[in-house]
This record gives sequence, C-alpha cells and structure tokens, in this order.
Amino acid sequence: MSDTPFRSWMTRLCEPEGDRPEWPVLLCSMLQAELSRQQAVPRTYARKTILISRIQHDYQKASGEKRAVYGLYHRCLEETGGRLTIGDNHYWLLSYEVPNQDNYQMRRTDLLGLNEAGGLAVFECKLGGNTYAPIAAILEGMDYLACLTSEPNFVRLQQEFWMLRNDIEHVPEGFQDVEPTGSAQHSVIVLAPEDYYSLYCRSGRGRGWQDLNITPRRSSTLRVGFAVAELDQEGFFRRDIHWHD
Repeated sequence: MSDTPFRSWMTRLCEPEGDRPEWPVLLCSMLQAELSRQQAVPRTYARKTILISRIQHDYQKASGEKRAVYGLYHRCLEETGGRLTIGDNHYWLLSYEVPNQDNYQMRRTDLLGLNEAGGLAVFECKLGGNTYAPIAAILEGMDYLACLTSEPNFVRLQQEFWMLRNDIEHVPEGFQDVEPTGSAQHSVIVLAPEDYYSLYCRSGRGRGWQDLNITPRRSSTLRVGFAVAELDQEGFFRRDIHWHD
C-alpha cells in the first residue's frame, strides 16, 4: 500500500528546514498535492481561444487593477520584448485576462507568463484596499492554475502558444527555446503595491502570509510568492518589482 498524504506531509516536515514555521511548508505541500489532483480533472474552457493575443489591445481607457496590469504588460512588451524580472527570476508575459473555466465571464487570470523552464506563472494582481487577503489571493491564482494545467486546456494552450509566438516581433532574451511544459515548476504570484500588503500586516485576518514567500525545492512542482510593484503616475505597475521581504 502507498503512504497516505498525511504520512508524506509528516515526513516532509521532519526534514531540516532551518528556523522558520512549519505550517507554510505543510500548506505548500498540500497545495501542490491538490494541484496534481485537480490537474487530472478534465476541465476546459468552452469558447474558441484561451491564449488571447492582447498585443494590439487599446488599454489606455482601463482603470483600477485592470489599468495597472494592462499597462505593465504593454510596457514590458515595448521595452523588453515581454520579459518581466522579479529579483533573480525572469518571466515572459504572454497575455492578460486569460479565460480558463467553461463559460464563466469573470474567472480570468489577471496576467499569465512563462518562467524560463516553461512553467506557467499566474499573477494575481491586487491594489491597496482589495478585500482578498494575500492567502485568499493565492487560492484564487491556484484555481486558475489548476484549470489552465488541466490536460484539455493545457493541450490547447500549447497549440495557441505557437500562434501567439508568430505574432510577436521579438522573443524576449532567454526565452528563444522556451514553450509551455506541463512537467515544469508552475507559479502563483501575488503582485501588489506595498499598501496592499501593509493592510494585511496590520490585520489579524491576514496574519502569517509572509511566511509563504519561500523558495521551493528544485523537485517542487509549485511556487507561490508575493511581489511588490508600485504604481506610476499613469496608474500602471512599475517594472522595478521585487519579492516581498
């Protein structure tokens, strides 16, 4: 008989982790296990295109979080061919408002990218005052990631990736040979200004979320993290982004 998930999680917690709380390690292991289980569910988007090209989209009239996201995508597209850097990590931004679930209108990934290994990077973008606490935002991103990496959707996404790539004049540096890869480590990243995070540093409701911002092991199929991006005068996220301390 195979071990139960409880023994697997117990064994994981018994491995040396240094001076940090155990619950983030446990929660990450549980999220990774549930992601694998959900990927086996044949979820699909009901309409024609998942990876919608936003290259020619007129984003100037958008407001709030949408404006912040759209502006960041187009600025990265213009200045770096679509590459976004957070610390030592690089992401190729593919699109925004990416649908992934049946016919639901509002269930869209704010911003979707690839890491350098071909894993999907789902960015959940929040502004100050957003009522989704950081861990709830991670779960929202996990929902989208599970649907995007479910086999029917992921097969379509891989096919549509090449159609999108043909529309791009220059592939960002370091991504010439990268394509969506199911076995790669995927990411869910909350992207928000400092005032969003400081709100939940003061609130007991959101307490402890900072400990989830940990570097995963190489063998992990999932990374979750929190990144800080301030707004510029135009209401766009700035490109000088860093991981939350």
